Amino acid sequence: MTLMTLILQILLTIPLSIILNYFNNKENRRINQILIPSIYIIIISALIPSIKTNIFLIVVFEIFIRNFYITNIVNQETETSTSSFLLESIISIALSLFTYNYFISKVNTVIPNPEDIKGFIWFLVIIYIANLYKITTKDKVLIEKNKKKALKTEKVIMQYAKFKNLYSANIKSKNNLINNLTYAIMINEEYKNPKTYRKFKENINAILRKEAYYGIMQEKSPYRVSDEVSIENAITRFEKILKNTTLKEKEQLDKLLTNYNKEDQEKIITIYNIIIEFNKK
Repeated sequence: MTLMTLILQILLTIPLSIILNYFNNKENRRINQILIPSIYIIIISALIPSIKTNIFLIVVFEIFIRNFYITNIVNQETETSTSSFLLESIISIALSLFTYNYFISKVNTVIPNPEDIKGFIWFLVIIYIANLYKITTKDKVLIEKNKKKALKTEKVIMQYAKFKNLYSANIKSKNNLINNLTYAIMINEEYKNPKTYRKFKENINAILRKEAYYGIMQEKSPYRVSDEVSIENAITRFEKILKNTTLKEKEQLDKLLTNYNKEDQEKIITIYNIIIEFNKK
């Protein structure tokens, strides 16, 4: 080991000190202080192979220089006298010595040749392909989810247009929230009980003179109620609930649905929001 090599190694402690100082306040501070010196001497050995002899001394020099700087220039002796600083220093030197003896000093150059890194490259390729497959699969799921959402939105709008054409004369509340909510409830009830099934069930109940749910709004009644009457009855009840109210829109919705249908509240609100967005266009 020549004097020039020793001088260069001492000079190379400066970049190492700057790097360690930068990572001093970062997360995982302790592990950085221990591992970075060994990584640093590997990189220096690759860049300047001529000074790799006993290159672990850079770590030793850096610790002594840092200790001198802290205690004599900054005057913070407590920082270097703590057991954690001593333990970090010992482990850092031991790890850099191990790195030098079992990795750096055993080869002419620490830069791997293509044959050495072939396995690692294939490992990266496999990881990349697996990650690409994961992203692609995730995108497909997202696309399918968006398609289903778009299809559901389209169905809601079609039903909304249909019911507006059929029952707009019966839905005339001064509170537009009630109007839109009524349409949302109608659409939800139509999903649950399609018209043919609903009419069949109502006919049976009417013949039996049984108290049941009638009309498109599924109003509970001891006698048969038409779709139009069920709509008008529901709107009247909604207006009565919200009379002189100062509640915000969401609070009004929650209050009406709590009184009307707790079970399907989330579904009805989703349909209601689709109607609101459609009406904004």
